[in-house]
Amino acid sequence: MTDSMPAAEQSARAVVRGVIRKTGVLSGAGALAGAGLQSVLWPGLPFWAVPLGVLFGAALGAANFHWLASAVERVYLRKGTTGALSTLAAVVVNVLKLSAIFVVLFVVIKKDLLNIFSVVAGLSFCFLAILWQGMTVMTAGPEDGKRQGDLH
Repeated sequence: MTDSMPAAEQSARAVVRGVIRKTGVLSGAGALAGAGLQSVLWPGLPFWAVPLGVLFGAALGAANFHWLASAVERVYLRKGTTGALSTLAAVVVNVLKLSAIFVVLFVVIKKDLLNIFSVVAGLSFCFLAILWQGMTVMTAGPEDGKRQGDLH
């Protein structure tokens, strides 16, 4: 990160990187556990169905979080924007983003491409990573901004 970048933007990028790393850790462990659980709960499924569903859900959740953080940076951290313009831009960006995610999930569910429970588990791992990152940032304190992206 450069010194010319505003501190809020540096902090937001560090949080996004931390969430994505933590999502990777949780989804990797979840995919391994899912592979073992699949042999008990869904023995008829292909061996890749549950682990791939977990990884897909986690990737979709991480992409959603990254898009949300990017939209917040562009809309609210940009100098010279008005409140009404920022709100309108945020609404439009979020509606488009959520529509894209809805279409992807609809196709995956409708075509029965992946196990729905594993996709939901992957999305949940991303949510847990967001909570984990929040706790990491809260315990690190404002004076230790460099540790915000680290795994703890």
